Amino acid sequence: MTSCATIGFFDGVHLGHQYLFRQLREVAAARGLSPVAVTFAEHPRKTLQPGFQPRLLTTLDEKRGFIGDCGISRCEILAFSPDLAHLTAREFMRNHLLPLGVGCLLVGYDHRFGSDRCAFEDCLPLGQELGIAIVQAEAYHGAVATVSSSVIRSLLDEGDVTRATQCLGRNYSISGVVVEGYKEGRKLGFPTANLLPDSSEKIVPKCGSYATWVDFGGRRYAAMTNIGLRPTFGNGTETSIESHIFDFDGDLYGQSVTLRFVRRLRDERKYPAAGDLQRQLCADAATARQILYKEI
Repeated sequence: MTSCATIGFFDGVHLGHQYLFRQLREVAAARGLSPVAVTFAEHPRKTLQPGFQPRLLTTLDEKRGFIGDCGISRCEILAFSPDLAHLTAREFMRNHLLPLGVGCLLVGYDHRFGSDRCAFEDCLPLGQELGIAIVQAEAYHGAVATVSSSVIRSLLDEGDVTRATQCLGRNYSISGVVVEGYKEGRKLGFPTANLLPDSSEKIVPKCGSYATWVDFGGRRYAAMTNIGLRPTFGNGTETSIESHIFDFDGDLYGQSVTLRFVRRLRDERKYPAAGDLQRQLCADAATARQILYKEI
């Protein structure tokens, strides 16, 4: 046996997950094993509940990258198929963990797996039978009272990207391609990059204006971003993600960019005239600059 594993979906790879991975490295090192994270390509509920539409904090590629940032270089991705969903914990350990060389399993303090919803105490005899040492992880206790993927989703639904950042340990981000928009911002002196997210399953924060960072071409730019339906102009029925990048004058159409949310500025609202919106955008830009340049 060569590895020490932990299992989970790990959406967001938030502070709780990061603490789990820190423990994984420590337990693996103490036993002379290599740490490995075992996760799934798609949300398990897509298999368990046909028609379920995930609302994800991280795509698979993002999740794999963030797990790597936690010092876990090996990440095994399993397809959560109907066959896998019906496996008991014992069958899962025998069919999937033993072939990966797992000699130690770190079980999350509240984690259950297998069709029989096996908890830590239930895993102990299974581990003895299969030759896998079972270790229980400690719960995360940090400055943020409650950290979970569901809590972070709720915060983003409320537009509270500040508290989401505190739970994630980094700014919430969306990556995508810049596409052509309605060009209303250009008419007001605030040209925008209109983002089409790479994944339709990623959560988009509540409609409104935000101070953001935009990453592309190996550089990071300060920006303000509006998410919404452009009610002042009434020219769209689909939610758009439009960022005005400060001190930038270039063509980004077709470019891949990453948008990082720092602070919510205000709700989206309809203004009586374009001039009123323009004055508000000037105020938003000043506030966003002040927020972002304090971070540098």
